[in-house]
Amino acid sequence: LDESTPDFVMNENYLDYPLCMQQRLYSTLIREPVERAISHELHLEALKDTGNHEMPKKLFESRLAMGRMNYMTWALSADLFADNLNKASLVPGKMHAEVAMDTLSRFDFIMELSEDVECDAAILHFMGLGDDVVEPHMNAEFGKFEAKWHPPQPRSVYEEWNNLDREVFAYAKRLIEVDCEFFKRLRKANSKPRYHHMPKNLAGI
Repeated sequence: LDESTPDFVMNENYLDYPLCMQQRLYSTLIREPVERAISHELHLEALKDTGNHEMPKKLFESRLAMGRMNYMTWALSADLFADNLNKASLVPGKMHAEVAMDTLSRFDFIMELSEDVECDAAILHFMGLGDDVVEPHMNAEFGKFEAKWHPPQPRSVYEEWNNLDREVFAYAKRLIEVDCEFFKRLRKANSKPRYHHMPKNLAGI
């Protein structure tokens, strides 16, 4: 991406405000919140257990706590409610979820790499990022890892921890459903990519 699209920007932690809607395209990759939280925890535990990655205990615990609970809501709203020093400690509430949904409604592209590969390919086409078929991404699930890497909490706990993210995710899925029909029909009409020369911001949440 760096070589082919020098105006491409990726923000992996949180979204900066104010949004520059007239100067930049905004897109995001979303994941089902409960599966994302489980996958995140398994990833951190795997790094700690393999010894390939030395992570201080305090850093491990802070990253674990942030990834476990409503990370999507936090990433899409924290910059409006806290300065740089306090973002990590912000605990999302209902008003943050409302801000997150409003923000998603203003994004140019929203993708979830687990279901409709035709839709994903059409979106990447119109972003000017290529025409390759995107393989579906399967999130980590219980029973797919060795027993020592199983999350210490049952799934119902992760569902409760991510109640806001589940609401935001459901809203995002409705947006995706409408967008997909539009982009797939537009691509079938042999429309060319529209946004080669416009700066892009991709946030994976």
